[in-house]
Amino acid sequence: MNRSKRGFGRRTQFVLERWVQRGVFEQLLFMAGLVAAVAVVGGAAAWSLTPGFDSLASAVWWSFLRLTDPGYLGDDQGAVLRVISTVVTVLGYVLFMGSLIAIMTQWLARTIRKLESGLTPIAMENHFVILGWTNRTSEIIKKLLTAGGRLERFFAQRSGSDKLRIVVLAKEVDAERRLELRTSLGSDWNESRIFLRSGSSLQREHLDRLDLHRAAVVIIPGADFELGGAELTDTRVVKTLLTLDALFRQGLGAGNPCVVAELFDPRKGAVVRQSVGLRTEVIAGDRLVSRLLSQSLRHRGVAKVMLKLLTHREGNALYLRAFPELVGSSPRGLIHAFPQAVVLGVVSMEGARPTVHLDPGDDVVLGENDRLILIAESYDRCELGGVERVEGAPSRTGSLARGRAPERRRLLILGWSYKIPTLLGELLESDAGCLEVTILSKIDENERKRALNHLDDTDRLTVRNVVGDYSLEHDLGRLEPHRFEHILFLASGWMRSSEEADARTVLGILLLRSLLRGHEPVPDIVVELLDPENESILESIADVVFVSPRMLSYMLAHVGMLPELNAVFDELICTGGSEIELRPIGDLGIDGEGVSFAEVQVAAAGLGCVGLGFYAALDGGASPQAYLNPARDRRWSLRAGDRVILLNRT
Repeated sequence: MNRSKRGFGRRTQFVLERWVQRGVFEQLLFMAGLVAAVAVVGGAAAWSLTPGFDSLASAVWWSFLRLTDPGYLGDDQGAVLRVISTVVTVLGYVLFMGSLIAIMTQWLARTIRKLESGLTPIAMENHFVILGWTNRTSEIIKKLLTAGGRLERFFAQRSGSDKLRIVVLAKEVDAERRLELRTSLGSDWNESRIFLRSGSSLQREHLDRLDLHRAAVVIIPGADFELGGAELTDTRVVKTLLTLDALFRQGLGAGNPCVVAELFDPRKGAVVRQSVGLRTEVIAGDRLVSRLLSQSLRHRGVAKVMLKLLTHREGNALYLRAFPELVGSSPRGLIHAFPQAVVLGVVSMEGARPTVHLDPGDDVVLGENDRLILIAESYDRCELGGVERVEGAPSRTGSLARGRAPERRRLLILGWSYKIPTLLGELLESDAGCLEVTILSKIDENERKRALNHLDDTDRLTVRNVVGDYSLEHDLGRLEPHRFEHILFLASGWMRSSEEADARTVLGILLLRSLLRGHEPVPDIVVELLDPENESILESIADVVFVSPRMLSYMLAHVGMLPELNAVFDELICTGGSEIELRPIGDLGIDGEGVSFAEVQVAAAGLGCVGLGFYAALDGGASPQAYLNPARDRRWSLRAGDRVILLNRT
């Protein structure tokens, strides 16, 4: 009997629990039932124990009035009736008022949290979608908001909305994340253009909220720490691409936006293109950063030139523009045709994917669907000066041989990163000399050796793995850093966040500077940072500062607006082919006193390369700066250490 009662009680409790968990409507019904039950019990007690009620219904109504309004309590006469009235009124406070307020407060809080987290589907057209919140996301948004003319030209080619709207899909969205993004963007923040939605890019139902079929561009950024490192990030990106592919295949008659994805391992890019039917541009972030680091280590000053072209913060940038009136012309004969721009080459649009010809020979001519690659301060300055100025290329008097690489390079790498194997491979491919590398890191030596196993050119490469912490003066000092020609700080991949990695880097550089004091010559110091806010701290300390998330964010954003830029970036940064060099003015056979950029262009063309500008220290500055595409009529007086910037083809 007791078991039967206990079982009935448990079943009743379980049924009530399931009912209440259904939602606010069920909760209100449950409390309404309790209120009605109290009103009936109170009314029945008053009708049976006290006189003055004509019927049970009038007594129940009397009880309900005292249950919902305590003002009636003073109207009752008699001790028994007053006791019943007091009990009913107190229960009214608890059940009617208290429960109602509690239920409505919880419902309102849940509703606000749901609205803040962005779970409702959007209805937009021609919007940009960023799948994932990483240390690139805020920089991508900033680049899109400040894209200016390139964004206007992008919308001019599409029908529908011409207003930039950016939708970010993050795992969690709350007021704190919104404040973080607003603080990061500063004056660029625009409430009407940025929308946050919570969810996972791996879940089909979460992607359905983003109105992807009508989106213009979908960007999938990589991450250094947030998603567990390079391998896990690539896995997430590939799985997201497959999910998107399945989503668009089932969207009959729907649009197909351009998808730009960042992968660390460039070998996965070919696999993605074969497996995914989307219009996909893959940016190999690991390879691109490693190539830039490699060029910076091989050619002092080249990194500053490249960063000016790849950050688009000020000065000149890369532009692609079609000129139907120049069809059949050779890019080499267009030196004087553009008074405010420099012609780098041509992008051929004939095949399935664009083909880039940098510093092309006389055999390359412009086709009907081709575009010129130009360096200019703005798109409007890429105007043709006049067809009558299109002349034959200056007569070629010879060729400019590549500068001789040192027979041996001594490189000290501080910190362990997944970029190191790719970086060393790039250095071996680009130089014929030997490479002596010392790596100081807290990562286990065996783990590092496994990562470097594929570098089998042991005759030219010597790697010394040292276990230690470069933020400790003793560990750093025992390596005698003044003996190296190059010192490279890499953001440590084993740290938990970008902030922690950069903090260690800043401390390490300060210790290194103190150890190098009094030693000449001072090694070249190249630094990789992950937080753009830390760049200003190190600009006067290090020779070159790479903020890799900023550079990759620029490429992701601008390739989304102009996909052909991806092939141009890849060709410009790649090892071999055409490379940017800094050469003494004497290598061109002209005098550096009172020389103009127009004269440099003609002399460079005669040697089979393209003049881009000057790398010089002006106005008494100790540190040389890159001056790309300067005014043609300005006269320059170059000193012994100054250089001309050239694009030279092997």
